[in-house]
Amino acid sequence: MTSETLSKKRANNVLILGRGYIGNHLAHHLIQGEDNIYQLGSDEFNYHNTSKLTKFILNNKIETVVNCSGFTGRPNVDEAESKKSKCWFLNVMSPLEINRTCNILDVDYIHISSGCIYTGYEKEYTEKDDPNFGLFDESSFYSKSKHAFELMSVGLRNKIVRIRMPICNDLTNPRNYLKKIMEYPNLIDYVNSKTYIPELCGFIKALIEENPYHNGQDIYNVVNGGALTTNKIILQLNWHNEGNWNKLDPNWVQITDLNIIAPRSNCVLDNSKAKKIHPLSTELEILNMVCNYNNGIQAI
Repeated sequence: MTSETLSKKRANNVLILGRGYIGNHLAHHLIQGEDNIYQLGSDEFNYHNTSKLTKFILNNKIETVVNCSGFTGRPNVDEAESKKSKCWFLNVMSPLEINRTCNILDVDYIHISSGCIYTGYEKEYTEKDDPNFGLFDESSFYSKSKHAFELMSVGLRNKIVRIRMPICNDLTNPRNYLKKIMEYPNLIDYVNSKTYIPELCGFIKALIEENPYHNGQDIYNVVNGGALTTNKIILQLNWHNEGNWNKLDPNWVQITDLNIIAPRSNCVLDNSKAKKIHPLSTELEILNMVCNYNNGIQAI
């Protein structure tokens, strides 16, 4: 591949797998550009069947597959502890087969994953750091499955996009991290990286169009910088409130006070590599944007 090819922006036939939180936002974002967008939900098309997936890719001349599907757990990752087989299939085995299928067909494969494979505040974790909350650690089964895909796909060609605690403009969406903490009666004052979904979509669009070449596995931490504590986020939400949501006054507790099954990841990721592909705002900036949007001050 020449240097001209590396820097050339291109339109694409893009297939988005999944009609969930991330998949729907991405489809809405990409459909406004020059790309030809296809989106499939598993209930309408069995893309876990590689023969069917192969036919769809060839018939529609797909050039990029973005896998936004997977097991997340409802209402949280504790569900993975009781549904390990389903979690392993959706987060490891099926994505591996989809990845291999794309490689055979010479189709770019982008995999939406998670940065929950790290924990602790010794540093801001980069893409080069070995996970310390993954397959071989005392971690949640969900985190183990995310790490397992990365390990088992090392020999394949893919671009893995790690996200954390997603935030969007819609404060009514139950998948929005802000919506969750606005409703939880008990909160823990930890600091964690978050991902602003509009900028995640912009990053993926840039990744598709600029198509940076990498012979093998390429990983990006797509999070927003300047990670804030939960308490600082609550203070910001209250400061911005113009009567569009209830004043927040949570009960602050320790993690040992909560009725949870699986250990939780708490960490901050370094986003230096991702910012070379697409700009990423700070958490304070995205909080201002979300609050302004909900107060009718600006449209995003």
